[in-house]
Amino acid sequence: MQGHWSSSQDGWEGASNGSTSPDTGQQAKTAALPGVRQTVRRDACRWRVLEVRVVSARGDAVFDFGRSRGGARQPLSLARSSMKTHRFTSQDVPSAGRIAGNRRFKQASTTAPLARRRPAPFFGAFALTMLAAGMAQAQTATGTTTLPPVVVSATGYPQPLSSALPSVSVITREQIDESGAQNLTTLLQQVAGLQVTSNGGPGQTGNVFVRGFGGPDVLVLLDGVPMNAQDATGSAYLNNFTTDQIQRVEIIRGNVSAIYGSGAIGGVVLITTRHGGKTPRASLSFTAGSRNTFTSSADASGQIGKTALQAGISRYTTQGISSQNPQQMGLPDAADGYRNTTMNGSIVQTLAPGQTLGLRAFRSDGKYTYSNATLSGETKQNLYQLFSDNQLTSDWTSHLSLSQQETTNDNAPVGNLSHYRTRVQQLLWRNVVQLMPGWTATAGADLQKQSIVGSYNYGPYYSGAFDNSRNARAVFAGIDGSFNGNSLQLNLRHDSIDGYSGQNTGYLGYGRELGGGFKAIASYATAFNAPPLGYLYDPNAGNPNLKPEKAHTVEAGLQWAQGVNVWRATLFQTKATEQWSYGKNFTFENIASARTRGLELTGRGAWNGWAYDTNLTLQQPVDLTQPGDPTLQRRARSVANIAVNHAVGSVLLGAAVHYSGPRWDFNYNVYPAQRVTLGSYTTVDLTASGQISPQWSWNARVQNLFDKKYQTAWGYNREPFGVFLGLTWRPLGT
Repeated sequence: MQGHWSSSQDGWEGASNGSTSPDTGQQAKTAALPGVRQTVRRDACRWRVLEVRVVSARGDAVFDFGRSRGGARQPLSLARSSMKTHRFTSQDVPSAGRIAGNRRFKQASTTAPLARRRPAPFFGAFALTMLAAGMAQAQTATGTTTLPPVVVSATGYPQPLSSALPSVSVITREQIDESGAQNLTTLLQQVAGLQVTSNGGPGQTGNVFVRGFGGPDVLVLLDGVPMNAQDATGSAYLNNFTTDQIQRVEIIRGNVSAIYGSGAIGGVVLITTRHGGKTPRASLSFTAGSRNTFTSSADASGQIGKTALQAGISRYTTQGISSQNPQQMGLPDAADGYRNTTMNGSIVQTLAPGQTLGLRAFRSDGKYTYSNATLSGETKQNLYQLFSDNQLTSDWTSHLSLSQQETTNDNAPVGNLSHYRTRVQQLLWRNVVQLMPGWTATAGADLQKQSIVGSYNYGPYYSGAFDNSRNARAVFAGIDGSFNGNSLQLNLRHDSIDGYSGQNTGYLGYGRELGGGFKAIASYATAFNAPPLGYLYDPNAGNPNLKPEKAHTVEAGLQWAQGVNVWRATLFQTKATEQWSYGKNFTFENIASARTRGLELTGRGAWNGWAYDTNLTLQQPVDLTQPGDPTLQRRARSVANIAVNHAVGSVLLGAAVHYSGPRWDFNYNVYPAQRVTLGSYTTVDLTASGQISPQWSWNARVQNLFDKKYQTAWGYNREPFGVFLGLTWRPLGT
C-alpha cells in the first residue's frame, strides 16, 4: 500500500515541533496555493492519501494527507479541510532510503495485514545483490510505511520515482549526512551505472562515466545551471565539489538530450544547493580524520518578512595521498595536499502570491599541490544566477533564469605553466502548463554564450594561447501524461550551435501498468553533442576538424514498485557516431562508431527496519571500428553496489560495498602511449551516526575498510584505509 503521513489537529505525527511539517519545519497555508491540482489515492485500509501538487517551473509541490470518512471518494476540499498541509520544494522531498524507526522521521503506523503485501521480484542474474533481494520480500517493517520518493529531473516537475520513465536515482541531504561522505564523487560511486575515475586523491581531476559515456557526454547542472567546462576536459570538476552545501542530487541515466540539450548523451547529474525557507535553520559541522583531514561548515537560513535568506560556507583541508605511483611515474612518493573553500548564498523575495524574484551565488575554490613540491594548481568555480518564478495562471507557471558559470584553472609556479578560464552565460525560460487532469506540457528556450581563454608555457612543444567563443541557441517542448494504465512522455528539441548546422533531437517514452505493482517501460531517444571549445582549439590536444557526436538510444525495462520499494531491470543500447576519444597521439579524435549496450538492475527501499540500495550494471561499451578487445578506455564491463542501513538502538549503522570489473588504459609516459590493464577491485565502507543530545549529533565513516590498493587511471593511486569522525550542532527550534 502507499505510504502516508497522518495528520491531525495536534500536528504532524513524528514532527518535532507541533504542527509543522516533518521535512521543512514549515506550517503550510492553503490560502497561498493558487492553481492547485488535486489527485486522490485510497488504500485497502480505508486510509486516503490526498496529493495536491502545485506544478511550477521551480518544482514546488504541496501534499495534504487526510483520513477517509465513511468511505467517501470525493476529493477533500482544501478550503474546508481541518487537516494541516505540507509544502516543500524538490530539495526537501523525502527519500526512499528513510529508515523505519528513525527517531527524527518516525513513520505513521498502519494496520495493513501482511498477507496483503506483495513480495518484490527476485532477479536470478543479480548474484551480487542476493542479500538485498531477500530483504525486499516485504514492503516495510510490520506496522510502518514510508512516503515514496519524488523526483523532478525526469520531466521538470515533481512526480513519484516509480512514475518516471527515464532511469533516475536520488541522493537526499539526509543520506549525505548519514554517509559521512566529504565529496560528491564518493556519493556518486554508489549510483547504478556510474563509474568514477580520478587522477589521485581529493581534488585531483577525474571523470564520471554513466553507462559508458563520460566527460562532455554527461551534463552536470548546479541549481539548473550547466557546470561543464569548455576546456580540454569538457566535464564539470566534480572532484572539487564538497558535500556540505549540497541539499540534493538527482541522476538520470541514459540519453535525455531532447530534455536537457547537448551534452546529455550518457545522462545528467542535477545538484541542488541549500536554499532558504520560512523556518529559521542553522547548523555547524566539524569532521576530522586520517591524513590530517579536517572539515568545518556553517549554514543558516530563514525569512524576514517576505524575504527568504540563506548563507553557507565550508572549509576542507587534507594532507592527501601521493597521487602518482612512484614505481609507474618515476616521481617522489610524497603526499599531494588539497584544500577547498565553498560558499553558497541566496536571497528570494516574494513579490506577490505565486511571484518570486531571487538571486543565488555559489563559489568553490580548490587548491592542490604535487609530489615534487614545486608545482601547485588551483581550480575555481563561480556561479551567479538571477531568477524569477511566476504563477501566471492557475495552470501555467514560468521560470526565467539569467546566469553565468565560470571555471578557472591555474598551474602557476614561477614559470606560470598554464592558465585558462571557461565561461557559460545562459538565459533560460522554462514553462510548465497543466493541460488537463493527468497531462502536463513543458516548453521554453535556452540561449548560451560559451567561451574559453587560456595559455600554456610547457616549453617549445607545448605552448600557445587561445581565445575562442561561440553562441548556442535552443527551443524545446514536451508533453507527458497517463491514461487507462498507460504513461506517455514526448520531448522535442532543436539546437543551433555556431559552426554546425541545426540539429533536432527527440525522446519518446511509454509505460504500461501490468498490475501487482509491475510496469513495462520502453523508450527511444536521439542526441546531438557539439565538441567543447577546448576539444577544438586547445593548442596541444585540440582538433579543429573534430565532428559533433550523434547518437540514438533504445531502452526496455520492467519495474516493480510498492510503497518505497522500487525495483527495475533495464536493457539499454546507445549507438554513437563520431564519438570523441583522447588518442595515443595526445590529440582528440573521432571514433567512427561506438556502442554501449547492457543490462541494469536496481533496487531500493526499506524492510523490517533496514534500508537498502543495490544495483548491478553489465555493459559492453565498445569501439566498433577496433579488432580484438574493442572496450572503450577506462570503462568496466561490470559494476555493482550494495548499501544497507539499520538502526540499532539509538545508532544508525551502514555498510556500502562497491565492485568494478577490469578496465584498460594508456600509459602516457611513453610515446606513442601503450595500452595497459587496470585490475578489478572491491571496496567496503562503514558508517555510523547518532544523536548525542537534541542539539548535537555525530557521524563516523571508515573508508576502504580492507585497504584495497587500486587505480581508476593508470599511474594514479586512490585513497587507502581511513577513519573520519564528525560532529554537528543544530540550535533548538531550527
